[in-house]
Amino acid sequence: MVLIRAAQLKDIPSLKNLFCQLGYQTDAERLENHINKQDITINILVAESDKEISGVIVVNFITPIHEDGLWALISALVIDESSRGAGIGQLLLMASEQIALDKGCSQIELSSSESRVRAHTFYETNGYREVRKRFVKRLIIQ
Repeated sequence: MVLIRAAQLKDIPSLKNLFCQLGYQTDAERLENHINKQDITINILVAESDKEISGVIVVNFITPIHEDGLWALISALVIDESSRGAGIGQLLLMASEQIALDKGCSQIELSSSESRVRAHTFYETNGYREVRKRFVKRLIIQ
Protein backbone atom coordinates (compact mmCIF):
# COMPACT_ATOMS: atom_id res chain seq x y z
CA MET A 1 0.00 0.00 0.00
CA VAL A 2 1.38 3.39 -1.03
CA LEU A 3 0.31 6.47 0.91
CA ILE A 4 0.56 9.87 -0.81
CA ARG A 5 0.89 12.64 1.76
CA ALA A 6 2.41 16.06 2.38
CA ALA A 7 6.13 16.06 3.12
CA GLN A 8 7.11 16.32 6.78
CA LEU A 9 10.33 17.29 8.52
CA LYS A 10 11.08 13.64 9.30
CA ASP A 11 11.26 13.01 5.52
CA ILE A 12 14.22 15.33 4.92
CA PRO A 13 16.95 12.63 4.82
CA SER A 14 14.91 10.61 2.32
CA LEU A 15 14.16 13.70 0.23
CA LYS A 16 17.84 14.61 0.09
CA ASN A 17 18.60 11.09 -1.12
CA LEU A 18 15.89 11.21 -3.78
CA PHE A 19 16.98 14.58 -5.17
CA CYS A 20 20.60 13.40 -5.16
CA GLN A 21 19.60 10.44 -7.39
CA LEU A 22 18.77 12.95 -10.13
CA GLY A 23 21.85 15.07 -9.50
CA TYR A 24 20.24 17.80 -7.38
CA GLN A 25 22.28 18.76 -4.32
CA THR A 26 19.46 20.03 -2.10
CA ASP A 27 20.48 20.94 1.43
CA ALA A 28 18.47 20.05 4.50
CA GLU A 29 17.95 23.67 5.54
CA ARG A 30 16.28 24.54 2.22
CA LEU A 31 13.99 21.52 2.50
CA GLU A 32 13.14 22.36 6.10
CA ASN A 33 12.27 25.94 5.15
CA HIS A 34 9.90 24.82 2.40
CA ILE A 35 8.22 22.16 4.54
CA ASN A 36 7.78 24.53 7.49
CA LYS A 37 6.61 27.50 5.43
CA GLN A 38 3.03 26.41 4.68
CA ASP A 39 3.33 28.30 1.39
CA ILE A 40 0.15 28.14 -0.72
CA THR A 41 2.21 28.46 -3.91
CA ILE A 42 3.98 25.12 -3.43
CA ASN A 43 2.99 21.55 -2.54
CA ILE A 44 5.52 18.85 -1.71
CA LEU A 45 4.03 15.38 -1.73
CA VAL A 46 5.76 12.12 -0.90
CA ALA A 47 4.93 8.49 -1.59
CA GLU A 48 5.35 6.35 1.51
CA SER A 49 5.29 2.58 1.63
CA ASP A 50 6.19 0.50 4.69
CA LYS A 51 7.34 3.72 6.42
CA GLU A 52 9.87 4.34 3.64
CA ILE A 53 9.76 7.31 1.24
CA SER A 54 9.88 6.03 -2.33
CA GLY A 55 9.04 9.20 -4.27
CA VAL A 56 8.49 12.94 -4.17
CA ILE A 57 6.75 15.47 -6.37
CA VAL A 58 6.97 19.26 -6.05
CA VAL A 59 4.15 21.34 -7.53
CA ASN A 60 4.37 25.12 -7.79
CA PHE A 61 1.39 27.35 -8.54
CA ILE A 62 1.76 30.50 -10.63
CA THR A 63 -0.68 33.16 -11.74
CA PRO A 64 -0.09 34.16 -15.35
CA ILE A 65 -1.16 37.73 -16.04
CA HIS A 66 -2.21 36.95 -19.62
CA GLU A 67 -4.71 34.19 -18.69
CA ASP A 68 -7.40 33.62 -16.12
CA GLY A 69 -6.74 31.07 -13.41
CA LEU A 70 -3.69 29.41 -12.01
CA TRP A 71 -1.16 27.14 -13.64
CA ALA A 72 0.46 24.23 -11.87
CA LEU A 73 4.12 23.59 -12.57
CA ILE A 74 5.78 20.34 -11.51
CA SER A 75 9.34 21.33 -10.71
CA ALA A 76 10.48 17.90 -9.51
CA LEU A 77 9.31 14.30 -9.66
CA VAL A 78 11.71 11.72 -8.33
CA ILE A 79 11.08 8.04 -7.73
CA ASP A 80 13.66 6.01 -5.83
CA GLU A 81 15.74 3.91 -8.20
CA SER A 82 14.59 0.72 -6.46
CA SER A 83 10.90 1.63 -6.88
CA ARG A 84 10.77 2.83 -10.48
CA GLY A 85 8.20 1.09 -12.64
CA ALA A 86 5.94 0.23 -9.69
CA GLY A 87 3.29 2.89 -10.39
CA ILE A 88 4.45 5.35 -7.72
CA GLY A 89 5.12 8.12 -10.23
CA GLN A 90 1.62 7.77 -11.62
CA LEU A 91 0.13 8.01 -8.12
CA LEU A 92 2.10 11.18 -7.41
CA LEU A 93 1.07 12.70 -10.76
CA MET A 94 -2.59 11.89 -10.12
CA ALA A 95 -2.45 13.42 -6.63
CA SER A 96 -0.81 16.56 -8.02
CA GLU A 97 -3.37 16.83 -10.80
CA GLN A 98 -6.19 16.59 -8.26
CA ILE A 99 -4.66 19.35 -6.15
CA ALA A 100 -4.30 21.49 -9.29
CA LEU A 101 -7.94 20.88 -10.20
CA ASP A 102 -9.04 21.69 -6.64
CA LYS A 103 -7.16 25.01 -6.86
CA GLY A 104 -8.79 25.84 -10.20
CA CYS A 105 -5.69 25.45 -12.37
CA SER A 106 -6.27 25.52 -16.12
CA GLN A 107 -3.17 23.46 -16.87
CA ILE A 108 -0.35 21.49 -15.30
CA GLU A 109 3.07 21.33 -16.89
CA LEU A 110 6.55 20.02 -16.30
CA SER A 111 9.91 19.91 -17.96
CA SER A 112 12.29 17.02 -18.32
CA SER A 113 15.89 16.77 -19.39
CA GLU A 114 16.28 15.65 -23.00
CA SER A 115 18.38 12.71 -21.82
CA ARG A 116 15.54 11.21 -19.74
CA VAL A 117 13.83 9.40 -22.61
CA ARG A 118 12.21 6.82 -20.33
CA ALA A 119 10.64 9.64 -18.30
CA HIS A 120 9.29 11.22 -21.50
CA THR A 121 7.49 8.00 -22.39
CA PHE A 122 6.09 7.86 -18.85
CA TYR A 123 4.74 11.42 -19.09
CA GLU A 124 3.19 10.83 -22.50
CA THR A 125 1.55 7.63 -21.22
CA ASN A 126 0.02 9.73 -18.44
CA GLY A 127 -1.53 12.29 -20.79
CA TYR A 128 1.21 14.90 -21.04
CA ARG A 129 2.40 16.05 -24.42
CA GLU A 130 5.35 18.04 -25.59
CA VAL A 131 4.17 21.48 -26.65
CA ARG A 132 7.15 23.80 -26.84
CA LYS A 133 10.82 24.30 -26.29
CA ARG A 134 12.16 25.55 -23.01
CA PHE A 135 14.89 28.15 -22.86
CA VAL A 136 16.96 28.66 -19.70
CA LYS A 137 19.56 31.22 -18.83
CA ARG A 138 21.51 30.69 -15.62
CA LEU A 139 21.89 33.89 -13.64
CA ILE A 140 24.84 34.55 -11.38
CA ILE A 141 23.75 36.06 -8.08
CA GLN A 142 26.31 38.50 -6.78
